[in-house]
Amino acid sequence: MFQDGKAFEDEVRRIARMLWPSAEFGGAVMEDGQERDGVFETEEFVHIVECTTSRSKQKAEEDLNKLQKLARKIGPRRPQKFVKGWFVTLDEPTAEQRSLFKKVQGRFVTVSFLQFRARLVDAKSYLTERRNYPFGSVRDPESGAARTDLDYTPLDIVGNGTLRSLDDVCSALRGGSRFVAVGDYGAGKSATLREVFLKLSKAFYNGDSLLFPIALNLRDHHGQTDPVEALERHARRVGFSRPPDLVRGWRAGLAILLLDGFDEIATAGWAGKTKKLRDLRYKSMELVRAFLRENPRSSGVLLAGRQHFFDSLTEMSESFNLEKDFTILNINEFTEDQVKAYLAKQGWTEPIPAWIPTRPLLLGYLASRKLLQQTLKVEAGSGPAVGWNTLLDRICEREAEIEAGIDPGAVRRLLGFLATLARNSIDGLGPISPEQITAAFSAVCGYPPDDRGMVLLQRMPGLGGHSSQDGSRVFIDQDFAEAARGGTIAEFIETPYGHSFDSDAWQSSLSPLGAEVAACRVHALGLKPGHMMAAFRCASELPNSDTLCADVFLTMVAAKVQYDGPAVFVKEVIIPELLLDPLGQDLSAIHLQDCIVGRLEMPPEPVLTHHPRFLRCYFGLVEGRTGAKDMPSDVFTDCIFDVFENPAETTNAILGLALPLGTKVLLTILKKLYAQRGSGRRETALYRGLDARGRELVPEAIDLLRKHGFTVRSRQAEETVWLPSKPSTFRRRALSILAAPSTSNDELLIESRTLASEGQKQRSLGL
Repeated sequence: MFQDGKAFEDEVRRIARMLWPSAEFGGAVMEDGQERDGVFETEEFVHIVECTTSRSKQKAEEDLNKLQKLARKIGPRRPQKFVKGWFVTLDEPTAEQRSLFKKVQGRFVTVSFLQFRARLVDAKSYLTERRNYPFGSVRDPESGAARTDLDYTPLDIVGNGTLRSLDDVCSALRGGSRFVAVGDYGAGKSATLREVFLKLSKAFYNGDSLLFPIALNLRDHHGQTDPVEALERHARRVGFSRPPDLVRGWRAGLAILLLDGFDEIATAGWAGKTKKLRDLRYKSMELVRAFLRENPRSSGVLLAGRQHFFDSLTEMSESFNLEKDFTILNINEFTEDQVKAYLAKQGWTEPIPAWIPTRPLLLGYLASRKLLQQTLKVEAGSGPAVGWNTLLDRICEREAEIEAGIDPGAVRRLLGFLATLARNSIDGLGPISPEQITAAFSAVCGYPPDDRGMVLLQRMPGLGGHSSQDGSRVFIDQDFAEAARGGTIAEFIETPYGHSFDSDAWQSSLSPLGAEVAACRVHALGLKPGHMMAAFRCASELPNSDTLCADVFLTMVAAKVQYDGPAVFVKEVIIPELLLDPLGQDLSAIHLQDCIVGRLEMPPEPVLTHHPRFLRCYFGLVEGRTGAKDMPSDVFTDCIFDVFENPAETTNAILGLALPLGTKVLLTILKKLYAQRGSGRRETALYRGLDARGRELVPEAIDLLRKHGFTVRSRQAEETVWLPSKPSTFRRRALSILAAPSTSNDELLIESRTLASEGQKQRSLGL
């Protein structure tokens, strides 16, 4: 802990000055030719201190003698003051050392360093009380109660491009390092901070560190801007009986500061001020800036919050006034191995579906509701849409079993209704107020919730508590919410004239998953293409329903349904992703105007007369084209294209490498699966850019990738889609191969050198 006795003496003197602030200039003195470790004079006392790292009785006798001699000298000089002696040992005083001081008990005392420091702040009492107070969003997914028995599964933590262990982060914090940890909702940020707190607490208890952690939930400190007020409120909340001491310990540099949930500090005036959100975000971080500014330079800090709360890392840095010594840590969702480890604890050892959610919060929810086994029994090769649709059905069946009298279909409709309400929020997750939840039940069921209905609403699947503490709820997973609202769009398609949606407030259209779930349910309902076209026309005629119209359009795209009705115009909608059909699905009568498309995937040989028409639209990323000149002008008019990602160029670059053809084909597939955006690739896309010889090897290359676990076969409508196998696990390996294909010794690449199609094998044999 201390490299030498001198460092220990310096630390004892530093603590003494903080214990007795009026003696701030006290310290070591020379008396009778001997150095005395410390003399600290206050208004009523003169404190004399001797400290040692020795555990011997002889050393205690020598120091007691020094204390007594000095006390006899000081007494006559300061007759109005009480002289008290302190013998401070690095470790717990031995029985022999204590026995010496019993004879002079009261005037001279022996204490361990931790006992001496505890007079400044009783860190052990604080740590005990803090363990029993909630850590951020770490809750029991079913009851909402704080989790004090969390079985933590380590997550990947990446900083500066390097994988860092939790022990490494804790060690760095004890050394004064500063971190900002970011991750998506439900990724496990609060659980990770709790584990950091427990590890730092253990190091303190074991005597491996002099520093103890202080862990604040920033959601508890709305409107506060002063760290002292925040620390005292925190102390009272957790039940620590001496709030000012916690402040004193922090000021003294004895604490490591853990601040969880910077995205959960609300500030007055957010509503209706979207143009000023950046300024409001900066204002809401005033408490965090004050903490970082006033935190002792030698003390570590770990600040955590949602990854996309700020528009950019630059804005985050400016909002916190971050200095260069801060390191950004990315807390990733479960990798495949971590999912397997977590599920193994739940008793599951069979194959895991490729689409299974990897957010710890959702997996914990499924486990707590006894739904994990049913979820995992969905066919392992199922596509995401089929998997999520089946998952929601089983969840709703389970809830209906618990709350008799409410059928599974009603639970599913209610879930979709709430997910649709959540579309009014920026991230599509909520919050949804208790009044909205109750009104949704009445709208779906046709009557107000009775006692059983209220129980269902309290434990509504997929919803978690919100930070506002007013009973409002948020969806715990983006894909969960998307799949739920996809079902609602399918219901609209089934009975388009029986719904009334205010889609004008929806922030964006369905994601590809939501549209595919809608298409999946439309197919399960046995609806014909005519139903979808009728619903599309109905949506186009409703006022302020452009986003709803876009949802039906995207469902038609996912279901491969053509539209042969009159022209329909969809205006000013944000569409996250749009994958145009390479098979010539006729949607030419649909016109998108002034829309924003996050990602557009163009087929290699489009039937241009069949594509939708785009007017004054903005495209963030276009795949499959080389530039604006490559975009057909009769399809795209006055449009803006931000970035082009041309798979053909990439394929040509790979094919130019001095490698066996089989290896080059495998590299092109790896690139499309792992280095390009999107959750999967149609099988037809894997053949793009290859000549006849290369295309012959695609099936063998896919088989090799499946053998090594890099890809999983799925279905989307009538097409085969290949998914990356948990990118968080395999992506690093794939990118490592792609970064150095000529020198990599990865076994996947080695095996690819012998790839050959059946036709090529026969030709090589002269058959």
